[in-house]
Amino acid sequence: LHQGSHWGTQVMCDLVLQKYGGIGIYTIAKQICDKCEICQRINKKVIRKQPEGGRNPGLRLFQSIQVDFTELPKVGCVKYLLVLVDHLTGWVEAFPLTTVSWAAVVKIILEQIIPRYGIVENIDSDKGGHFTSQILQGLMNSLEISWDFHTPWHPPSLGKVERMTQTLKKQLSELVLETELPWTECLPIALLSIRTAPPKDVGISPYEMLFGLPYLGRGSEIPQFETKDMFLKNYILWLSSSLSSLRCQGVLAQTPPLEFTVHKFQPGDWVLIKSWKEV
Repeated sequence: LHQGSHWGTQVMCDLVLQKYGGIGIYTIAKQICDKCEICQRINKKVIRKQPEGGRNPGLRLFQSIQVDFTELPKVGCVKYLLVLVDHLTGWVEAFPLTTVSWAAVVKIILEQIIPRYGIVENIDSDKGGHFTSQILQGLMNSLEISWDFHTPWHPPSLGKVERMTQTLKKQLSELVLETELPWTECLPIALLSIRTAPPKDVGISPYEMLFGLPYLGRGSEIPQFETKDMFLKNYILWLSSSLSSLRCQGVLAQTPPLEFTVHKFQPGDWVLIKSWKEV
């Protein structure tokens, strides 16, 4: 059947199954087509795209980040922007700089990133001289931070920070045209817009992933808790109780509201009052 027509696997199966029934017809037909030298030389091969390899995922905020420099119109002495993107949440940080250098990278990581988000475990970037500096890499090794470099033959490796840079430039261009202000002054608003926009692949904004609730702008209200589900209500009350205990232990050091319990004393308890004596 195949020698006279050189039909493909599926066509042969359809013709055979019109008159006969059997198990393993497709396997047999495929073996016949694969052994046919003429079909192998003439037929077009369907090569499916293989999934690309990935890096180790970040399991916490700023555990793994991607960095890159970009150039913008000069405003005063500022001309460059160092962009950093968190792999886990997509949270973006951008810092205006006057020069592209390893010293600027070290300053940003030590003074801005680590104090805010903790020690970064992995950083990846291109092979620019400002990233491959021996001083920079020596400092990263002393902090036990792994720094991976992407090959220039595979630009999609830096796709996350490259896409974020293009989005940031687009936001800045729109704000500059609308407000007629320099891009350095529009940068905070552009960053806010990107951080509060949910990406298509995740559906949750980086702001919500970081803080646990959507961004509440002017006129926004926190939804009221109303439910008849006693299990859910008890669970929420338990979370509130746990938060109260953490606050009492000093884990959450912030000024509480007046109705929040900040001590264990109740009306009627006997307490000692410190007496100040003049020396």
